[in-house]
Amino acid sequence: MVNTSDISNLEDYPRALCESVIAAYPSWLTSRITAIAHGDVSAEVIADVVKSCADSVAPQLVELLATDVDAQRSNPLQVLRLSTVEANNVLRNAAIVPPRRDEFEVSAMPHDEYAIGPLTWLDLGETVHEAGISWGAWKAATVLTRRREEGKIS
Repeated sequence: MVNTSDISNLEDYPRALCESVIAAYPSWLTSRITAIAHGDVSAEVIADVVKSCADSVAPQLVELLATDVDAQRSNPLQVLRLSTVEANNVLRNAAIVPPRRDEFEVSAMPHDEYAIGPLTWLDLGETVHEAGISWGAWKAATVLTRRREEGKIS
């Protein structure tokens, strides 16, 4: 489980994104699995996999967002996309037929044969969308400011 002091130590925009994602993630994932399973996976199994996924995604998200922007080698959406592996396994074990995916989905999430993962922040709701856009703008501004200070751009 994530230590709340780890979240509170994040800068404002990363903290807002982290908090909004952690709040929205369980209901979003529950909704996605339920919609794909069409009643063929029990609510108890869904609740267990959602808890497991949420428990693993939160610390990964905090770790990424606590990393200096110049050292980040991934992004928060990728953390969320990779978090669906266990949920995919549950659906596969229930013999659910995977949906057809387009080229972008296959490329962005090759491990996500059931197309669970979010393609955009908006998939997790308006609050997460706004926090994600704000975080992205903050990150870009931080990088640009540093490059200007280094004399690498004018």
